[in-house]
Amino acid sequence: MKGSSVAELPTGPEYDVQENTEHKIGATATMTWVYAGPNDETPKLGYLRAGAVVGRGEKPVASTKRCKGGWYRVAPQGYVCAGKRATIDLADPVVVDSWKPPARGEPLPYRYGRSKEEPPHLYVKAPTLKEQEKAEGARLAEHLRANPKASVARTAGEVLELPEFLANGQFLPKVFGGNAGLRVGAHEGKASTSNTFAFQSVHEIDGRMFGLSTNLNLIALDRVNVAKVTPIHGGPVADLPAVLVTSFGAQKYTLDGNGVPKKDGTLERFATVSLSGKNKGELWESTEGYWISTAATRLFRRRDDWPSFAKGEKAAKKWVDVSIRDQTLIAYEGQRAVYIARVSTGLGELGDPEKTRATKRGVFTIKAKHLTATMTGEEAIDNYELADVPYVQYFEGGYALHAAFWHEDFGRVRSHGCVNLTPTDAAWIFEWTDPQVPKGWHGMQANGEGSIVYVHPLPSASRRGSRSSATSTRAWQSMIPRASSQRSSTCSVWACAKSRLTCSAQGNFYTSITHQLHTNYTSTPQS
Repeated sequence: MKGSSVAELPTGPEYDVQENTEHKIGATATMTWVYAGPNDETPKLGYLRAGAVVGRGEKPVASTKRCKGGWYRVAPQGYVCAGKRATIDLADPVVVDSWKPPARGEPLPYRYGRSKEEPPHLYVKAPTLKEQEKAEGARLAEHLRANPKASVARTAGEVLELPEFLANGQFLPKVFGGNAGLRVGAHEGKASTSNTFAFQSVHEIDGRMFGLSTNLNLIALDRVNVAKVTPIHGGPVADLPAVLVTSFGAQKYTLDGNGVPKKDGTLERFATVSLSGKNKGELWESTEGYWISTAATRLFRRRDDWPSFAKGEKAAKKWVDVSIRDQTLIAYEGQRAVYIARVSTGLGELGDPEKTRATKRGVFTIKAKHLTATMTGEEAIDNYELADVPYVQYFEGGYALHAAFWHEDFGRVRSHGCVNLTPTDAAWIFEWTDPQVPKGWHGMQANGEGSIVYVHPLPSASRRGSRSSATSTRAWQSMIPRASSQRSSTCSVWACAKSRLTCSAQGNFYTSITHQLHTNYTSTPQS
């Protein structure tokens, strides 16, 4: 079967992936490629992440010079080589120790932490207290008194029982293609203050809280600031017009027999409400029959015209509209809006993307999707590393849609060029756009089948509040109490307890990040 072409591949049930098969293959690399054919010279379809396990055929269909372990068909499509990047031995230490897959669809697929001023050590086993003291020095006891377990546990999330591979004191393996330092006793050195970490699970070891990182290091959580999930989000709509509630206590109204609005309950902040299109000044009627004041909302109006790709029989099925002026995103299926959200585009606003930190404008298609991707700074002043940034979708060179868990400035320019979404919005958009990333896979190449991303400087369908129509009257205006539109004073989603950083400084920590994807997909991402 060596050097076989696709036409010469063997056939039979033993080579195909059977439904509910017991035959599996596990990824042992940061990127275990899935190819279109049983040869690494065929197009890449996507990849698996270390620890991912998917169904395979019972027997390999071929072997090649660079894949002596054989090429297996995998679910739902493509071929994986059993070798350095994958194994059919599910007892392999990397497969076993990468035991918690990302929580796909959740706002944050992992828990995240950023190094404090005194960064953590990168432990390669569950360290004993003596090993911790040897690594971290005589001031460890003082540090632990200042950062008690109870305080750390409040932001750590669910704490899981120590798995056998940690409880027995064995060393953690290294993922093929991952970072590996020089091992010194129970650790491989210290992280830097620029590092962030993604944790697949959290455990208590000798009374201290540790996160097991996706790079298979144990990180003391008292040495990091743990990210919180921002409550900000957009949401699904039936179509436009619609509103996104931006204030607390936004009122719902009903009209009495004389057409006078009466308070009738409130809406949750960040709720999305589809509208019928009828309005009386600042009051708009919902499709459910109640009325809402746009003074407490962001109003998304229906488009008056459509780009060419959204017209006619060949209209795009799914496309994303990003308005730089309005700092909004609208997801469309044809000419029907299905999701609305606020975003943060590049700090360069409408400047030249080649000379400023502006988001590139134009009509693009999604080129590649990553459930998470690690990004780093390329400039001396941007020497930061973001591990496993969630829901990355590249649409042009280094420009991408992705979640931003390090700020809450959505609705304002903030990034180095990428389109930042709230984690909740990014998760929804990621699952909705094409190509669909198969279950168990970590990334997918679009290969010409990606959804359209339209980035433009014009107003979208969105407005802050509403303009008075010809039917509005001062009487209507005076009947509607004004809701507060004051911005939240929260400037960071990081837990800052015991940190020397001020909220202002911490809120600005990530404003200057430019990041570079650790793959061979594209050029430098723009943040």
